[in-house]
Amino acid sequence: MLTVRDKGILDAIIQEYVSTGEPVGSRIIARKYMLTISPATVRNVMADLEEMGFIYQPHVSAGRVPTSEGFRYYLNDIMELKALPRGEKTMISRHMAKNLGGVKDTLREASFLLSHISRNASIIILPKLNTFFFKHIDFVRLDDTRVLVILVSKAGMVYNHIVYGEDIAQDQLSAYANYLNDSYADLTIQEMRDMLVKKMSSEKARFDSLVKQAINLGMTALEGVEDRPDIYIQGKESVFNAPELANLERLRDILSAFEDKGRIVRILNRVLEDPGVKVLLGEDMEHIGMDDFSMVASGYCRGNVPVGSLGVIGPIRMDYSRVIPLVGYMAQILSELLEDL
Repeated sequence: MLTVRDKGILDAIIQEYVSTGEPVGSRIIARKYMLTISPATVRNVMADLEEMGFIYQPHVSAGRVPTSEGFRYYLNDIMELKALPRGEKTMISRHMAKNLGGVKDTLREASFLLSHISRNASIIILPKLNTFFFKHIDFVRLDDTRVLVILVSKAGMVYNHIVYGEDIAQDQLSAYANYLNDSYADLTIQEMRDMLVKKMSSEKARFDSLVKQAINLGMTALEGVEDRPDIYIQGKESVFNAPELANLERLRDILSAFEDKGRIVRILNRVLEDPGVKVLLGEDMEHIGMDDFSMVASGYCRGNVPVGSLGVIGPIRMDYSRVIPLVGYMAQILSELLEDL
């Protein structure tokens, strides 16, 4: 348990470290933050905080630097969130209200805004296609064994791929597409997939050749839709310029971490398990080479269903009181925009 004075000194150390990125000495704390306490008293408290694992001394002659546990205690027991400035809210709302041509463009804009306002890297995992409402499907004959599938959601997301099978004439392919478009309007793509599974064993599918072939081709067309989620990463250069990466080896680690998109997706997807904004510190990042970095992340929804996640990645000395409300507000805006898509 920390006393009020202990908390005040830990708060001051973190504020100064966030501001400068340099180890913090007792004199600067006494002179700038704790005017009624002597440097000697500050040193004694800092020694106690170091013993508890909240700060450490990187060099014998240096000041102290907060540890992950120090930041964790700060986040849980000390930090007071700042209100997101009205100007930033207005900027986000105005940019996100633009008709950008589809959900992917909208999310790319959201990624840009998160990076620009936070001055860190931003990551957004796009919603899975099967959570959106089905708009239409087209089949185009390429040759005697290949058919191009064009699947479009009402949100404007397009999924193209090639299926292989028997030779089917273009007029038959068009008839199959028309049947699917007429039968599965106003369903999500996942609901469409579930309905196709049920219809495969129905009386109509057994005795109506067109229905049977359309269902079979529809099932084949939907295979693999969710194989690889799209992910947008912007603002990596702001992270590369952090003093923490003055060491070339550390820079290589971070470059490698950003390239490991599969692991980033897995980390971000963890925030979908519970609502709200989460902060992942150091070891929470699955040791992907970002031990001195952190992620502020949140899921966003369509209706009440989580469909994607977003986050800000930066040095562990991030200004959490500012970034947490930013990420929360962006998640709220995206959820509202996706409500009817």
